[in-house]
Amino acid sequence: MTCATKDEIREFAYKSGIDIVGFASPDCLFKYRDLLKNRYENGLSCNIEEKDIEKRINPYYFLKDVKSIVSIAVSYNIIYEADSPKSAYGTVSRTAWGVDYHKVLINLLKKLRNFILSKCNDAKAVLLVDNNPLLERAIAYNAGIGFYGKNNMIINEKYGSYLFIGEMLLNIFFEPDKKIVSKCGSCTRCLKACPGKALVGEYKIDANKCLSYATIKKGYLSDDTIKKIGTRIYGCDTCQDVCPFNKTAKRVIKDEFIPRGLKPKHDLKEILSLNKEKFQEVFGPTSASWRGKNTMIRNAIIASINSNDKNAIEPLKSLLDGESSYLRGYSAYALSILDGENSLPYIEKAYFKETDVSAKMFMKKAIKKIRGEVFEDNER
Repeated sequence: MTCATKDEIREFAYKSGIDIVGFASPDCLFKYRDLLKNRYENGLSCNIEEKDIEKRINPYYFLKDVKSIVSIAVSYNIIYEADSPKSAYGTVSRTAWGVDYHKVLINLLKKLRNFILSKCNDAKAVLLVDNNPLLERAIAYNAGIGFYGKNNMIINEKYGSYLFIGEMLLNIFFEPDKKIVSKCGSCTRCLKACPGKALVGEYKIDANKCLSYATIKKGYLSDDTIKKIGTRIYGCDTCQDVCPFNKTAKRVIKDEFIPRGLKPKHDLKEILSLNKEKFQEVFGPTSASWRGKNTMIRNAIIASINSNDKNAIEPLKSLLDGESSYLRGYSAYALSILDGENSLPYIEKAYFKETDVSAKMFMKKAIKKIRGEVFEDNER
């Protein structure tokens, strides 16, 4: 089969806007079977992770005659300084700045695929961008994109760890690139800085404690998690922000990742007041939209609590009487903290007409907090 060389593929990729390209064997993931089994058995995986281990380590599920995996990485360490609004704000992870990275990477992969198909007879390709159960970081590591950091991120010496990664499964053999040995040394800054204490050891993470996961987790969160989330609306970058490699990483100019509707520091009152149309306008174009309006509003409620934002009181009263029982419960809890006795009549009224068990429990918790009474977790 006549085909482009690895160097030719890299050259085209770099000209297209891809920052790093590596090649891995499709068999590189099988060695992670026991590691995944251990994670599942010890409760270190979260509920959005695929539980079928074979689907996480077997590329042949997605392309039966796969012979190579092309791994790509695009830096999102853009040259941009976020302004701080005068009012209380919530923070948004760099991963949600600008255009949804899934769309950006899939377009880059399509260009690269078309180039390879034009050069390689009978080539077949499957494109993957964070939309499949395969271990993408493990693929990137085995393809030489970077080394595994103690924060479990892939770190490239030139670009740091602010990297979006994607893959192309190919039925063409390319010699795999060499893995890069970890260069973290004795540094433990990420382990010490992690606000959720999710980094439970070097190169080991408890996904359930990760605040990035907490901001996308649906349902009611524990009091401890509510405190730890702080003012985060979507994601958490702490373990990357403290990494020495990111202090010296190359900054890039990529217009698609410049924040537009959704700001890195976004006004909380605006998020609390979002309707469907405004949500699509602000969050729709970004990667933060997939978890939906109510989850983002919940996070804004939590951020209002943790920033003691009195401007949130009126929007919270509106949410207390809104369509979402989930947000009614959270609003009552927030009002008990931000407005105390002033909000007691509103919360009591909402409590007596509430039909949702979980929302009613949160309202009862709010009422008892205002009255100075102890709330037991088993109360309903």
